[in-house]
Amino acid sequence: MTVAGEKVVTDFAKKHAQSRKPLARFLAVAHEAEWKHMAEVKETLPGTDFDPDTQSYIFNISCNKYRLIAFINFEKQTMLVDTVMTHEEYNKRK
Repeated sequence: MTVAGEKVVTDFAKKHAQSRKPLARFLAVAHEAEWKHMAEVKETLPGTDFDPDTQSYIFNISCNKYRLIAFINFEKQTMLVDTVMTHEEYNKRK
C-alpha cells in the first residue's frame, strides 16, 4: 500500500517520543499491506475501527495509547494519514 501523509506521523512522533517505534511499526505494516477490504485490515490490525460518518479508519497504536486516523482507497491501494493523536486527545474530540 502506498502511504501518504507520513509527515503527520513524523511531526507527532517529535512531540511524543514514546510513539516513534509503534508508529514506525504501523507504517511498516501499512506499506507491506495489500488489503482489499476492512475485514483484511482487521485480520492484520484487530484494533482498527471504521467511522462511517467520516469514511475514515481509526487505528489503535501501542495498546490504544495513540490513535491514527487515515483514509484508505482499497482499489488504488493508497492510505492517506490524516491525524495522529493521543488516546486522551481522541476522546476529547468525540
